[in-house]
Amino acid sequence: MKFRHSIITRFAFFFTGLIIFSILLSGYLVFNKASGVIVDYSKNEIKHASELAEQSFYSLLGEVSSDIAVIANSPSLKSFVQDPNPDSRAAVNQLFFNTLKNKPSYFQIRWIGVEENGREIIRFNREKEDIFESDSLQKKGDREYFRKTLELGPDEYYFSRIDLNQEYGIISRPYTPTLRAASPIFEDNTVVGILVINVDMSKLYSTFDQIARNNLQFYLVDDNGQYLYSPDKSEQFGFQKGNSSNFFSDFDIDNANLSSWEKDFQSITRDQNAFLSYTKELEYFNGRRKIHLIAMIEEDALMESAVMVRSYSLRNLIIVCLFSLITSLIFTSFFSKKIRQVTLAISNYDKEGKDYKINLPRNRKDEIGILATAFYKMKLRIDNYVQELNKALKKEKKAKKQRDEFLQNMSHEMRTPLNTILGLTQILKKESSTTSQLPIIESLEKSANNLAGLMYDVLDHQKLVEGKLQISYQVVDISKLLQDIYSNYQFEAAKTGLKFKLIIDENIKNIKYNTDPLRLSQIVTNLVVNAIKYTKEGYIELHAKQLIKGKRSYLQICVQDTGIGIDDENIQRINDRFFRENEDTSFSNRGYGLGLSIVKQLSDLFNGELRAESKKGIGSKFEVRIPAEPSEGNLSAVATEKVKSIYPELNNKYQILLIEDDISTAELVQYLLNNKNITINRAINKKSALEYLEHSSPDIVISDLMLENQNLKQEISTWISSRRIECPVIIASALEPENRESSGFVYFHKPYNVDVFKDYVYQILAEKEFLKPDFKNIYADYDNDREKIKKVLQLLQEEFKMYLDRIFKAYEGKNQKEWKAINHKLITHIHNLKLTELKENLPDQVTDITSEGLIKIRSLFAFYLCCFRNERNINLGDRYS
Repeated sequence: MKFRHSIITRFAFFFTGLIIFSILLSGYLVFNKASGVIVDYSKNEIKHASELAEQSFYSLLGEVSSDIAVIANSPSLKSFVQDPNPDSRAAVNQLFFNTLKNKPSYFQIRWIGVEENGREIIRFNREKEDIFESDSLQKKGDREYFRKTLELGPDEYYFSRIDLNQEYGIISRPYTPTLRAASPIFEDNTVVGILVINVDMSKLYSTFDQIARNNLQFYLVDDNGQYLYSPDKSEQFGFQKGNSSNFFSDFDIDNANLSSWEKDFQSITRDQNAFLSYTKELEYFNGRRKIHLIAMIEEDALMESAVMVRSYSLRNLIIVCLFSLITSLIFTSFFSKKIRQVTLAISNYDKEGKDYKINLPRNRKDEIGILATAFYKMKLRIDNYVQELNKALKKEKKAKKQRDEFLQNMSHEMRTPLNTILGLTQILKKESSTTSQLPIIESLEKSANNLAGLMYDVLDHQKLVEGKLQISYQVVDISKLLQDIYSNYQFEAAKTGLKFKLIIDENIKNIKYNTDPLRLSQIVTNLVVNAIKYTKEGYIELHAKQLIKGKRSYLQICVQDTGIGIDDENIQRINDRFFRENEDTSFSNRGYGLGLSIVKQLSDLFNGELRAESKKGIGSKFEVRIPAEPSEGNLSAVATEKVKSIYPELNNKYQILLIEDDISTAELVQYLLNNKNITINRAINKKSALEYLEHSSPDIVISDLMLENQNLKQEISTWISSRRIECPVIIASALEPENRESSGFVYFHKPYNVDVFKDYVYQILAEKEFLKPDFKNIYADYDNDREKIKKVLQLLQEEFKMYLDRIFKAYEGKNQKEWKAINHKLITHIHNLKLTELKENLPDQVTDITSEGLIKIRSLFAFYLCCFRNERNINLGDRYS
């Protein structure tokens, strides 16, 4: 037993895990509490810092307001306004000089008259530590601060937006955040000029820098999101500098929400970093100017202390976990030694078998001793049972092997003669020239098909049980299929005095359905055979109709009889193999079949159901319901006689190697491929086949897989890989489908359709003389829909038969108009299927056709028809039935 599976180990680890979980939970709760305390403290700190920054801002505005009021009301300025003489001007100059000298935050003070479009009269500048009067006086009549100040009344002061000092579109260097304060100067209630002070906001920004400590950050932004102040100086005044820095886009917020955030904390993000922020709206110039002061701190920095606590806790937790694990291992190792001997013996018993020597502590008086004694007694009983079971298993394996060999031999021995019988019957039916022979041939065909049905019942039953049988869907005329079954057993029913009725609803007549005709025929045949078998007198009724449930279509087939019936308790056993009630044995021995087991399993294979109703002594009713979708279009009313196929004239000589030990099958192939240009060389064993391949190179190899009771599949693969065979290989064998799927060859399963077989052989040979049609466009045009492509190929087959007939008639009558019409119709097919040879052999004038040319045209059409049939039957259909 593995250590991790020990119950002691599990308990130790459970309690260790519980301790670790408790520590984790406690750490989590402590961390959350610490985080809350830190956040609350930080919020108070942010608020306090915001208030200090707000006070600094308004303090600066108050100071500027006081200074500009003092200067505006000073006697020196009033004297100069009343009498601008040199003495009064000198007094104003001294006043302006002293103001700049005593106020480091002021870097410019001006007196601007209202005349001459606001020409500056006196202007003093500060550059670094130098204060001087500027002689470069400008007109400021177009400036906002000039026009707005003229609109003010006495004791009112103008304050501008905060921006970089700029003259004539050029920003002054170094960058100076500037606030302009102005006051109108009155004389006799008339504004005669304005006093302007330019304030350098750098000192205020330095104050913000000092307040913003401990990871706190300040931002001053206007309504447009422009940074008026930012810890990153490169972001300030982005609009004026022409860069893209913007608070709203950087923090992905809506500027409409900023005002509503005042006096509340918000969480915002920038570059995937989260910040805790607090916003204050700063108003000045009598509420006409509004800017936003945002204080924030990065949440990771905020939680730095808590993270340190968490890291310390994690380190301690790891130590505790390691200690707990080591303690658990020691505990587990100490206590598990007492029961490890028993558990190891029990776990190894199934590997070592009954001869495994086990030393069990049976002398102990505790639970371990009781467990060891109980296991020892159980082991003795199991050893005896296993010995008996092994004997029975060997017998079963031998019986299964014999059954498989029997079924394989039976398949080969039955399918091979059936292939010959059905093949010859097809040929006789097609080539029969007298109607008097046709009923005899059809009777022979029905009997052969009846025998084939029995064979499929026997051979398919085991495959049904093992889940190896599959449904092969194709278009089927249900009415004709039921009519054929009815005809097969009508005489047998009448022979025993029974009335046999066939009732087919009108809604399924003349309709084609997609289903498997072979498996459906097996179902109906078994039900009919059982009905005849167990009915002494009265009638048997075979009824078929279509059911529609929702969007699904179902085919319902019912067989009802007046037979002996089945007891109620045995109704549920109808799917048992070979189940029969204990009826009169003389009555039960008639007929054949596997009971209703194969019917039930085939119904399940269709995803259908079998229902049974029966009363003892009155009769039974069996109803099969399977999904069956009608195919598009109705059946043609034209008789479905088989038309003799035409094949291309072969100009070259061809050699075919036929590896077949059954004489009748060889004769059938010889008859099918009877052509002066085809030579069939038969090999009856592996040795003769190999001798032929050593000296000759056939054009086709046709081989059975079972020869002299040996499977040739591996042998043929070796011949191909060693290049003894360098031509197409056709397998025509009775071996079961599972052996053909991995063969890699073209496989015809006996009994196969001889017409399909002949078509395929002729196509392989004719491809050496003619170019095969290209079907790529057809597959592309119909999205690889198999059913649609089958219909198109059927139409092509009918059209080309019609065209060939019209060509011969036009040739015989030298009808140029008809010949032109034929060429016009064929040109589409020539382009679509790339029939270049046909185009080359169709002259413009019918009179240009020679007898040799007509033969070549006929051979081309015969080759194309052969390709159409093979594409339908082999690539899109089922060549095995």
